[in-house]
Amino acid sequence: MKKNIIITGASSGLGKEIGKKFLKEKYNIINISRRMSKNFDTYQCDLHDYNQVLKTIKKLKSKYKNIDQVIFCAGKSNFENLDLTDTWNRSIQDNLFSVVFLFEIFTKIFSLKNKKFIIISSIAAEKLLLDAPVEYSVAKSALNHFGKITSKKIAQNNSSLNIISPGNILIKKNNWDKRLNKSRLKTLSYIKQNVPSNKFCKAEEIFDVIKVLLNKKNNFIGSNIIMDGGQSL
Repeated sequence: MKKNIIITGASSGLGKEIGKKFLKEKYNIINISRRMSKNFDTYQCDLHDYNQVLKTIKKLKSKYKNIDQVIFCAGKSNFENLDLTDTWNRSIQDNLFSVVFLFEIFTKIFSLKNKKFIIISSIAAEKLLLDAPVEYSVAKSALNHFGKITSKKIAQNNSSLNIISPGNILIKKNNWDKRLNKSRLKTLSYIKQNVPSNKFCKAEEIFDVIKVLLNKKNNFIGSNIIMDGGQSL
């Protein structure tokens, strides 16, 4: 029987790449995001809108008897053409509320027993990065704190919540890809000076860690796995 897995933000970027890899492993992918995707069973929803999330999870409950795993991959770091207030509000909404609302509603409607949750966060929550937007770093730091507290609460249900904090992820059309296209030498120089491994993080590397965490033999509690090429050491 196929396992059902929710991946938020799987219409593009890292979420999409992770979803495609799970498809090859015969998972049924449920994508919750603003945009539709031809690859997965997609539910359009603004994850920072509590009522929309509630309606979406109720729809899922009527279709799926059980959801085995949830990967929170939705998030955003770049907010152009917004004033200071809107930038902070959107960063908190997209990077914190998008996880909190879904988690709280999901665990009220579906059984919490034997579930595995993974939050894809950011190295910006662990290390002071001068080129990372401050509002993004603060939102991700709050997200990590939420994850650590929540992991202890759900452990009694034989469920686990883990965090993966990657840095310098290179995916086609993402921010790092755009920076390479705009100024390749400058971007590669930055990586060489700031990342001891002198390379970018690839989607398949993150997927490999996710698979370890989702293995039923591994029940990590409150782990935050940092994948930053040695930046935070």
